[in-house]
Amino acid sequence: MRNIKLTVEYDGTDFHGFQRQPHLRTVQGELEERFSRLLGERVHLIGAGRTDAGVHALGQVANFRTTRPVAIGRLADVLNCVLAEDVKVRACEEVEESFHARRCARRRRYRYTAIEREQPSPILGRFALIVSGRLDVDEMNIAAAALLGRHDFRAYQASGSETTTTERNLLRLSCRRNGRRIEITAEAGSFLYKMVRIMVGALLRVGRGELRPEAVAEALATGEALTKCPPAPACGLCLIRVSY
Repeated sequence: MRNIKLTVEYDGTDFHGFQRQPHLRTVQGELEERFSRLLGERVHLIGAGRTDAGVHALGQVANFRTTRPVAIGRLADVLNCVLAEDVKVRACEEVEESFHARRCARRRRYRYTAIEREQPSPILGRFALIVSGRLDVDEMNIAAAALLGRHDFRAYQASGSETTTTERNLLRLSCRRNGRRIEITAEAGSFLYKMVRIMVGALLRVGRGELRPEAVAEALATGEALTKCPPAPACGLCLIRVSY
């Protein structure tokens, strides 16, 4: 039995998230179906992160086990021949039997992109949130700094999660301007359900002047979700890297 590690890139727009769901197109389901057909055996894929519907990835990591004597040097090219245009394998390698894409991951980095633009864009809007007006990035960074470190993030978790603890260690949360492009980077060992999008949603409200920076820290302290602060739209979020 061989254990194969994959680095996968996908445009999440037309997927219902990474995790397999009955009768819905998902990244895991698509990869498993195509690989199983190609290898002539059932493939079970393990992903490092369960990205939401519409969320993209440049560095999703997954692994699967196979008994087939596949040539690793050509495997990425062979797999990409049977995959749709919105999901591709960037790299693959054979790893030790103990490697598990989710359990062995130490850090996950996400990046959210917003673009200041008065009119919508059918191209940019596929991979970024289009916002009107100018965001105050300095105020956003003040709010973001209060969330760094190990805290109970229950105020920044969407309902529907089955996790046993809401404590997480947020290693990085920063906002950077490049012209009219705003990038918000979040990194942690793991995140709660929709935690990144909820934090980004709060930061965007701070940037628009609709929310005081202090309110972000107050929600963290009280554990009460911010009212009128829905998760940021999925289109702007991308899983950049998983570190081991």
